[in-house]
Amino acid sequence: MGITSKGVPGGLATLGADGKLAAAQVPTGLAASASLNFPEVAAAGQQELTITVTGAAVGDAVALAPPVTLGAGLVATGRVSAANTVTVRLVNVTAEAIDPPAATWGARVFKA
Repeated sequence: MGITSKGVPGGLATLGADGKLAAAQVPTGLAASASLNFPEVAAAGQQELTITVTGAAVGDAVALAPPVTLGAGLVATGRVSAANTVTVRLVNVTAEAIDPPAATWGARVFKA
């Protein structure tokens, strides 16, 4: 017997008897990755770079996949800033400047 619960955008998800969602009910979104080389981020400062994600639209939700080399003191956020464009913002929450290494970032966009 399945259990129905809210959880899928715009509808309901049905859990199977095993408690899992069917693969067809799991939103996959749009995905892309890019090598980003942020400049030095000043103490308490921020920097932004972009990733092209074809099909992304302003208002869509974004999940980032930052590199493991991100380092302590940096907080990353992502948003769709224009059609096909995800802006990645790095915020330095420390009192020292941080120069992050160039690395591959991933972005997944979920349609609003």
